This record gives sequence, structure tokens and C-alpha cells, in this order.
Amino acid sequence: MNIPHLNAAVAHRRLGMLWPLRARNRTPDTLPDATRADELYGPYYGVNPPQWLSTVNSIDADSRERLLRQEREREEELRSIRALLNAGVFINRLPIELLAEIFMQLRDESWDNPRWFNVLRVCRHWFYVAATAPRLWQRLLVKDSTNLLRTGLSRSKHVPVDVEIAPRGMYTLFPDVLSIITPHAERLRLLKLGNIPASHMAQLITFINMSSMPALQYFQAHLPVATSEGIVLREAQFPRLRKVLVSNLNVVAQQSLVSRIVTLDLGVHGAPSQQSAMSIDAFLTMINSLESIEELSLSSLFIKGASSAYAPDPTKRVHLRHLRKIQLTLDAVIVRRVLDAVVIPSTAEVQITALHEDPLAVPSISGLLPADRGCLPILPELVTARVLSCGDGVTLLGYPNVRPPLAAGPSNLSLYAERADAEWGHNMHAGGLSEPLEVLRGSPKLELLDVESVTTLIAGVDWPSILSCFPRLREITIAECGEEVDLPPPELLFDALDPTKAHVPAEDGGNSNTDPKMLCPLLQRLRLVGCWKKTDALVANAIAFLQNRRAKLGQGADSDSEKPVLEELCVSVLADIDEDAYLQAKTQFEEALKPYVAQVVYEAA
Repeated sequence: MNIPHLNAAVAHRRLGMLWPLRARNRTPDTLPDATRADELYGPYYGVNPPQWLSTVNSIDADSRERLLRQEREREEELRSIRALLNAGVFINRLPIELLAEIFMQLRDESWDNPRWFNVLRVCRHWFYVAATAPRLWQRLLVKDSTNLLRTGLSRSKHVPVDVEIAPRGMYTLFPDVLSIITPHAERLRLLKLGNIPASHMAQLITFINMSSMPALQYFQAHLPVATSEGIVLREAQFPRLRKVLVSNLNVVAQQSLVSRIVTLDLGVHGAPSQQSAMSIDAFLTMINSLESIEELSLSSLFIKGASSAYAPDPTKRVHLRHLRKIQLTLDAVIVRRVLDAVVIPSTAEVQITALHEDPLAVPSISGLLPADRGCLPILPELVTARVLSCGDGVTLLGYPNVRPPLAAGPSNLSLYAERADAEWGHNMHAGGLSEPLEVLRGSPKLELLDVESVTTLIAGVDWPSILSCFPRLREITIAECGEEVDLPPPELLFDALDPTKAHVPAEDGGNSNTDPKMLCPLLQRLRLVGCWKKTDALVANAIAFLQNRRAKLGQGADSDSEKPVLEELCVSVLADIDEDAYLQAKTQFEEALKPYVAQVVYEAA
């Protein structure tokens, strides 16, 4: 919404200035008479006075006072006339309530920017409408002074208010802010406090613990460093509190209040304080009480007694039925305790990062999950999965829909097991890739599988056993990263998918020596990217693999034996030093596989 401003020309005219705004070159015909001042006489100098002043050429003190009084009266008349003219402007004929609503839209677009205050300066009507609309003063941001806070609290009258203190105002204005808002504590609907100095901590605790805030729905506070001091949230004081976002501050809340919270964000930035730590029993009691929770975020909390022995009881898990998003960045032991205690809806967005303090501990996705996987009903619903194990941890991403490889956007399921020692990638045991793939055994609907890892881990996976769990799999992408020694050959996957070579346990529980079965019968795309080892028999092995799949797929009477076995086969191998040799191998590979694959890609890493 544009706020009208007086331009320079109008300002000059209103001030009665006679000189031009900018110099212009004139012709002799348009140049003013240079001697025109000779014809001007005081005291009016060319101004035509009204009749009653036409004979007055000088004034005494009494006359001057009388003229000043008349001037004020005329100015009042002019202001009244202008007010009437202003009232006839179309926008000012709108109902006051509607004009106030327009102002609120302007405020909501830039409520943290003082531009919307310009509506107060346009005219008297706009000033009146804005200054007497309590809802327009519900959002109060404190930056460099408390002027807006004082004015807003007065003009908002008795409506609930949102108060936010910007970080730069915390150090100098915090005590004043508390003293100003204390008489209005019963009207606070939102209170956001950022970077509270340690020197003001005692004042904050006193304010929170001693004030009754029946309208408060949203509370946020951040301390620069963790403290052993804390606040107590009682339902009698905060009956409508629904959102709590606190970092580096110990919070104790009544169970009845916790059960009504819809957003909870607790975190510690920096070294956690053992003095402010919550016991594991109190922590799990809080988790089990989150009946209404919609968004839950817990970060770097120190929980006393989390590693003590316990016997999980799946029948006592609490279903977080309203949960839409959960973010956990906690020690792996605490993550496991949380997942043993709750059931996360399959529709929720899950982001879990498990921290391992022991440098010798192997990051484990499966170690985070209960044996029955009952905490994550989304696992059986996954259609796309990505497993990454070639850095400082192991990541499993899952989606309940088809997502192309490397597609951007958040995943519905993100499990990340981080190792304290980042120098582990090439020496880690093969379980670093096998164990997240084992987690996916409970995802029979999987259609797309994307794996990225180092040579050692890829070669250590029992691919036939893993792939036998995904009868609907249509796309496989395996990317080798980080190593150029002991590279795995593409035949590692060819053999796993070859129905004449892939021996897996029978579905009825028989031994592993039963007849080979067809793995991934719906497979259409196989991509082996990164850096794979080129073997002398690569072409022959690829053809044999494809011929065997075609023969197995063509057993039906109505099958088309000439139909491509795969829509796409991409193989990326370690490049030959000789470019001509590489181009010859590329042509040979792609031409030989054309009868079996619609799109063949042979490329150099």
C-alpha cells in the first residue's frame, strides 16, 4: 500500500516560495522583466490585500496582536475546510473498521519494520483510525527503545498483545521491558526473548515464576550459555500455553500443562550442564505426556541415567497421533529411549540425528530402532529410500512416494547416526552400509533404492539377500565414492540380479541351496555410478546377466522375448589412460547391450 507524500513542488508552493525549483535557460522573449522590482511597493510588494487591509500600510503593537489572532483564526478555518475536503476523499468514506483492517494488512506485511507507522502521518483521520484501533497495536517489537512498547500497550487497551525483544535490545533494555510489561502480564499472548544476558537471568526467572499469564500461548527464550537455573511452568499460571521454545534454560512443566502443548523445542547449544540435566524418568514422563504435540524438537539435551539398564515394553508406547514433525539431535542412547516410548505417525516428518560420543563406536541406524520397529509405522510404507555411508556417519532417507534419484526437498524419514571421530570413512567395518540396508527389510513396497558409499562397504554387502526383500523394486542406483583402490566390479550387482546365480533362502524358510529365484522382477533401471572396476569380461558378463533375466522373465506363454530387459543400464568405470581405448570400450559395451537395454550408458569416472 503506497503512503502519499508531499512532493517538493507542492511543498514549495505551500510555503509561498517564489523562486524556481531548478534553473532553466530562457530565451529573451520569455525572460522576466529585469526592472519589475522597481514597480513594487511595501508593505505588500505586489500582493493584493483584502478590502479591509487595502488602506493599512503600517501597524502598531495592538494591531499586530489583532492580526496574529486573526491569522490563527483563518488558519483554523483553513484546517477545518481541509478536514472537510479530506473527509470527502473516497478512501476516507470507508467505514472506520474497514480502514483499520487495511492498516492491519499493511502492518502484517512489515510489522518488524516501522514503515507502517507512516499511516499515522498522512492526515488527522488516518491518525485517529490507527491510534484508536487496539488490534493494530497487538504486535510490539522492541529494538532500540521502549517507546513503541509503552505506546502500544496503552493503545492496545485490553486486547492480547505479542511482545518480541530483538537481540540488540536485550542487553540494555531487558530490565525496563520487564518492568513495563509486568502490569500487562495477563494480556501477553506471545513473548519472545532472544539472547538473554546471564546478568538478567534472575530477573527473568522471577518474572516467569511469579507472574500469571492466562492469555500466553507462545513462549520463547534463548540464553547464550547453558545454566543450571530454570523456570517452572504451572497450568494455573499458563492455562493457554501451547508453544514453548527454549534453549540453554532448564524448564520444568506440570504434566497437565505438557499434555496440552502442541509445539515443544528444547535445546542446549554448547556444552550441556550436568547440573541442569533432567533425569531419564522425568524426561520419559514428559515425552509420554505429549498427547497433543504437533511439532517436537529436542537438541543436545543431557539426560541423567539414560544409559541405565531397562526393559522396554512395546505395549506401553504412547501414540503421538497429532505429531506432524519431529526433530531429535541427541545421544544415541537417548534417541533409543525415546523411540522405545512412542509411536510416530507415518504421516509425520521425522528427522533424527544420533550422536556417538565414543570415538570407537560404530554409527548404527538399526541400533537406534526397537527390534519390532513399531515406533516408525512409516518404514513399511516407504517407496523410495536413500542410504549414504561415506562421510562422518550413516544416513537413511525415506519417502512414501516415488522420488527420482538426488531429488531435492525434505524427506519424510531421515535417520542419521553420527560418529564422534570424523576420520573413519575408509576403515569402518562393512556394517556401516549393511545395517541401514537391513533396516529396509521391513519396507516391501520399496520401488527406488539409491545407495552411496565407499568401496569397502559396497563390496561387503550381501546384495542377493538384501535385494530379495524388495519384490517391487524398479530402480537401483549405487554410487561408489571416495576410493580408487580395490574397486568393486559391476559384476557384483550383475551376479546378485542374475537368476542363475542369486541363491537366497526360500520364502518358506528352506535352506539357501534351493533353486535360484528371480530377484527384483520389476527392475527397469540399474545405475552403477561413481568409480567401478572395469574387467576384461565385463561385456560378456553383462550380456549373460541380461540373457538370464530375459529367459527367466520370458517363461510365460504370452511374454515378448524381444522386449528390453531393462529401460536403462548405466555403468561408470575407472577411465582408461588411452582415450582411444576408452572410446572403443564404450562403443563395444553400448552396441553389445542394445538388444537387451533401451538406454545404455558407459562412462568414465
